[in-house]
Amino acid sequence: MSEWYLIPEQYRSEIELVRKTAREFAQRYFTRELAHEIDKREEFPWELYKKAGELGLISPTIPPEYGGGGLSTELGGAVITEEFVRADTTLGQCILSGAFGLFTLYLFGTEEQKKEYIPPVARGEKTFFLALTEPEHGSDITELSTTAKKEGDYFVLKGIKTYITNAPTAEYGIVLAQTEPEKKYRGQTLFLIHTDWPGVEIKPLKGKMGQRGSPIGEIRLDGVKVHKDYIVGGIEELNKGFYRALQYLNIGRTHVGAVALGMMLSAFDKAFEFAQKRVQFGKPIIEHQLIQQKLAEMVQLIDISKLAVYRAHLILDDYIKGKIEPRTMAAISSITKTFVTENATKVIDYAIQILGGGGYMEEFEVERIWRDHRVTRIYEGTTEINILTIVDAIRRGFYTL
Repeated sequence: MSEWYLIPEQYRSEIELVRKTAREFAQRYFTRELAHEIDKREEFPWELYKKAGELGLISPTIPPEYGGGGLSTELGGAVITEEFVRADTTLGQCILSGAFGLFTLYLFGTEEQKKEYIPPVARGEKTFFLALTEPEHGSDITELSTTAKKEGDYFVLKGIKTYITNAPTAEYGIVLAQTEPEKKYRGQTLFLIHTDWPGVEIKPLKGKMGQRGSPIGEIRLDGVKVHKDYIVGGIEELNKGFYRALQYLNIGRTHVGAVALGMMLSAFDKAFEFAQKRVQFGKPIIEHQLIQQKLAEMVQLIDISKLAVYRAHLILDDYIKGKIEPRTMAAISSITKTFVTENATKVIDYAIQILGGGGYMEEFEVERIWRDHRVTRIYEGTTEINILTIVDAIRRGFYTL
C-alpha cells in the first residue's frame, strides 16, 4: 500500500493498531439501518458517539490528561477518520463532528479551561462548537457583525452566528466576536460561552442535503454577559481571536481532506463490488473497457489523495509544535482540502454512473455518499477561499514549489 512509504517507522505500529481499532469499531457498530434512521430523522447518534469516546476515538491526539486518546501523531486521527467515513459516511461524520472546534481550546485555552471543558467532550458525553460564520459574511471572518462590548470585568455579546455545527446539541463552545471594531480583524476575540446563559438562543436548522445526523444551528446572542475569565486563553488573548481561528482552520481544513478521502473510498468500494456482480451484455460490467476506465481513474485519484492527506497530517505534527509558519500551513491545508474534496466529487459521481439507475436510489447508498460529501467543498472555507489562500501564500513567499 502506497501510504506505508509516507509513514515514519516510529509510527507504524501505532497506526496499524489505530486502523484496526477504528475498523473493528465501525464493523461492529455502524449498521445500514442506523445510518438510514439517522439520515431520515436528522438526529445525532448519542449512543454511538459515547461508545467512540470510551475508546478514545473522538479526540485521538489530545493528551490523556484532558480525556483524549493520546496518539503521538495527527496521522492517527486521519486514519480513524478514513476508516470511520469509509465504513459509513453518515455515521462516521457524526462521530467526528461531535468535537468540532475542540482543538482550538486545546491549543489556545488556559489550563483551567482545558481541564474543565475538554474531557466531557473527549469522552463522548458532550458535543462542542466553534462559531465563526455569520449570515452577512459567510467565509469572510475578516469582518464580523457579532460584537463584544467591554463593561467592567464582563463583555456583552450581541450578534448572530449561523450554520454552526453542534449548536443544537452542545452545552458550550467558542464564539468569535469583535471586541474593538476600529481595529477590524485585529480586534477580534474568542470567548467560551454556555448555551443556557441568559441571552443565548439556539435555533436548529433542518433540511440539510447531507450529513443530516450532524446537527447545525443558528446562535443568537442578545446581551450575553461573559466574564473576562471566559476569554479563550485568558485576558492576554484579547484581540487575538482572528489569528487563533486561522491557526485552527489550518488543522480543520486538513482534517476535511481525510473526511473526503474516506468518502471517496466508500464510493469506490460500492462501485467496485457492483461492477463485479452486475451482468450486462452477457458479462460482468467490470469487463467493459469504459467501466474499467472509470475504476482506474477513481483508483488514481484516491491513491494520490491519500498521499496528500497523509503528508499534510504529518506536517501538522510540526505545525502544532510551532515548527511550521502558519501561512505555510495554510497553503498546505488549502491544497489538501481543495484537491481531495474536488476530486472526491468526481470519484463519487463515477460511482453513481457505474451503478446506473441504482446509483440514484437510496437502496444502493451512493446517493447518500454524494449528499454527505457535497458540503466538504464549502465548510471550513469554500474551495474558492482556499484557492485565494494558496495563491496568497505563493505570492508572499510562504510556499514554494
